[in-house]
Amino acid sequence: MVPTSIPVKRKAIYTFLIVILLGSLVTCAKHKTYWLHLRPHPTGEQGPTTKLTIGVVPFEDGRISTEKLGARILGDGREEPIRLESSSASEDFTDILRRSLKARNIPVVTISTWDPTPQNLKDLPPEVDIVIAGKIEALEVKAQSSTLKTTLRYTVKLSAKLGLKAQGKVVTKSIEVRPEESVMRFERQKVEETLNEAVASALNRLVEAALASSS
Repeated sequence: MVPTSIPVKRKAIYTFLIVILLGSLVTCAKHKTYWLHLRPHPTGEQGPTTKLTIGVVPFEDGRISTEKLGARILGDGREEPIRLESSSASEDFTDILRRSLKARNIPVVTISTWDPTPQNLKDLPPEVDIVIAGKIEALEVKAQSSTLKTTLRYTVKLSAKLGLKAQGKVVTKSIEVRPEESVMRFERQKVEETLNEAVASALNRLVEAALASSS
């Protein structure tokens, strides 16, 4: 009886190992997607301030793929997409900029449309001193993960037409923020926080450029 029971035990072990292997293959085949939100910073955010009134034109989105931000590349080469969970990054940027200005007690006027040329400055509301017409050129998050470390690279690139009513001119500015960091673990919430910090930094620099141009 003992000799005949050994093959049965081996068969049970082999079956168990096959089930585990198949389960791991199915798990590996699944692609995890990380969804990130763009959020305004809390009220009281520090940044440049002015008594001038700033008009904000809705941002344009110049990216080819407006939903995709990048990917997390695992040690075995597999990619896990990083995407923006928003129907409109341009609306998010516009809202974040307006909230940021209001948090610093800067008068803000929403400009629905504006052709950024000097001759059209006269068409702006009379209370507006500066108008910002921004465009998203790049918004990216790239992660390279190994067993012990994940390297993250962020890119926020903006361009803008700045209308300066007092000078009667329109200037073009480009802003680029590229933070990098290395972390022990890839945490979606932390990645989202860092991305939003980069967005806030780029928008603050855009406002700084507008105020510097107007002085």
